Amino acid sequence: MKFRLAAFWLFLLTVGGNHKLLSHVPPMGVAAEKQPLHKGNELENAMKLRETPKQSRVIGDITTTIQPDSDPGRSIGHQTVRRAKAPPPSLELHFRESLNKLLAGDETNHVDQTNATGNTTVAALATDEGRGDHEPTTTHHPERRHVVPDKLQYTQEIQVKQGRLMGITRRFQVTSGLRQVDQFLGLPYAEAPTGNRRFMPPGAPLPWQGLKIARHLPPVCPQKLPDLSPLGSENMSRARHKHLSRLLPYLRTESEDCLYLNLYVPHEEPQSTPKQYAVLVYLHGESFEWNSGNAYDGSVLSSYGEVIVVTVNYRLGVLGFLRPSIDAHNIANYALLDQIAALHWIKENIEAFGGDNSRVTLMGHSTGAACVNYLMVSPVASGLFHRAILMSGSAMSDWAASNQSLQLTMQIAHALECPLNEHVEAEDDDVLLDCLRHRRYQDILHIPTALTQFSTSLGPIVDGHVIPNQPYKVMGHYTEHFSRYDLLFGITESESYHTLAALALEEGLRENERDNLLRFYMQSRFDVRPDLALAATLKKYQDMYNNPIKATNLEHRDVVLDILSDARVVGPLLQTGMFHADVNRRNYMYVFGHNSATGPFAHRI
Repeated sequence: MKFRLAAFWLFLLTVGGNHKLLSHVPPMGVAAEKQPLHKGNELENAMKLRETPKQSRVIGDITTTIQPDSDPGRSIGHQTVRRAKAPPPSLELHFRESLNKLLAGDETNHVDQTNATGNTTVAALATDEGRGDHEPTTTHHPERRHVVPDKLQYTQEIQVKQGRLMGITRRFQVTSGLRQVDQFLGLPYAEAPTGNRRFMPPGAPLPWQGLKIARHLPPVCPQKLPDLSPLGSENMSRARHKHLSRLLPYLRTESEDCLYLNLYVPHEEPQSTPKQYAVLVYLHGESFEWNSGNAYDGSVLSSYGEVIVVTVNYRLGVLGFLRPSIDAHNIANYALLDQIAALHWIKENIEAFGGDNSRVTLMGHSTGAACVNYLMVSPVASGLFHRAILMSGSAMSDWAASNQSLQLTMQIAHALECPLNEHVEAEDDDVLLDCLRHRRYQDILHIPTALTQFSTSLGPIVDGHVIPNQPYKVMGHYTEHFSRYDLLFGITESESYHTLAALALEEGLRENERDNLLRFYMQSRFDVRPDLALAATLKKYQDMYNNPIKATNLEHRDVVLDILSDARVVGPLLQTGMFHADVNRRNYMYVFGHNSATGPFAHRI
């Protein structure tokens, strides 16, 4: 919750449209000597960041000002982010044209709007509408605590390319001082990826007839939820368990027909002068296998920051990241293609809601940040957004890509008894896909896919199309796309609390427990002499403590958290920031170090 609050403030500082939040903030902290960082040495760079005085840290051309023991709502820096230029008009249909090229030779052309015939939704006035020939099951979610339940007030009618729609206007508690917000929930941005569209790029959204009332959160994409049973809870902190328990009610109603987005728009009275608002698109994190944009209500941010907030549901797990072919050059990364389709819908339609499609900021947390980073280097996403915010994640992290994609494809094929020629015959690919499309998605999701604690079984892969090459190669050498975006990125004081169970966090780790856990991680990263890597790393980190010879169990715990945080999040994110600073001066960093008075382990979170 605290991290999410900080993220909201960061949005306000960067999305444009309300620069007064930055322009009057005086510089804070004291000057610090520059720390020379070196590309290619992620862990060492992260350590240098830790050793720098917290009042001010300067990293190459990246500056961050930190406020110990301060309110998280205050500014983190004093630079003003400039308004980005509008993309050239020729990029209006870039997404569809790019996908058409990727699908060259496919006569059905799944991306062409002209294919959306015969399956339109017949909508009636003041009814909730779905897509296709059925009405979706009404989803039930926890009440939004900051909005006041009252008689429904409908918005003005909006015309988008797929048809006419209305949302609902929500008011806040009187004491909040926040203006009303118009919510448009469950807007389809692509055709449902069901039937023969499973394991295919998203198709253009189908039009609907009549007036669509967009007042209910949509279904979430099929997913494998985290285990919160007593046995599963033993492997997580109590704070983590509490956080996941709050999320799960938003994730219960699932369907393959899930490619929807939610819009939160500052309310305008009919007689007021129309404004153009900056747009913030949020890609949820937590996991490549579960979660949803539904869980993140953008109402407060939209009202306070005077921005349009968009949350997106996209395919997850096997359905979003399976490598559906034994041919390494086939299209994959359907989750990323869904995100691109959502951005394209926003580009085409956001002006109808008062949005400025030349001021679109794409933001993600954790795995969502990795997705944002991938889209920054993807030629398929070019021109669809202009600024990026990476919170606690990047494409450089060891968890940001699947490292066993072919093995996993074969494992799933065997488990479902689908034909697969392990000697790689190209014609077998269609047979495999046809088999997978005829299986129930529940059967596909229940196949065990986990590898080890520190590996990613399902996630983005380099497919040569959506992700053209390894991220470090694209960001470091081929900067045509990467350099176009302004960038804000940042971390928290500790990024690895979720890796330890409650008992280890509260009581600490014995020395042998510390070494076993770190050795297991080093073995996943180093093929040669992981013990040497462990010994060298421990020595450097223990030198930061007053008496490393008589370290306590809590200090052993802190060493583990520091090493895993730096190796898995901080170092890779700094590397990404330095690559970007080489090609774009509009580059900003933050460290969120607010101490919570009420949270667990307040001295570290």
